[in-house]
Amino acid sequence: MMRDGFFAFGGFCRHMGFGGGLFMMIGGLLLLGLVIYGIVVLTGKKPTSQSVTGGTPFQDISSAMNILNERFARGEINEEEYARKKSELRK
Repeated sequence: MMRDGFFAFGGFCRHMGFGGGLFMMIGGLLLLGLVIYGIVVLTGKKPTSQSVTGGTPFQDISSAMNILNERFARGEINEEEYARKKSELRK
């Protein structure tokens, strides 16, 4: 008789209904979490060699001077403001 067998409603499968489903749900959530983590890591911002907090003071000043020079070249700031900011950066 198949109903009284190991895989019948009263046997192994009945106990896997809740426990197996719970483990499958946890496994699915873990897999989903790994996929999301992988997407975030692959598309995340790569660290640069010159960071504001991690760079040397010379690198920070050099980067700031480059930005200042670009702003002056584009006409965003006038010559007076350029000279003032340049002297502030060199302090």
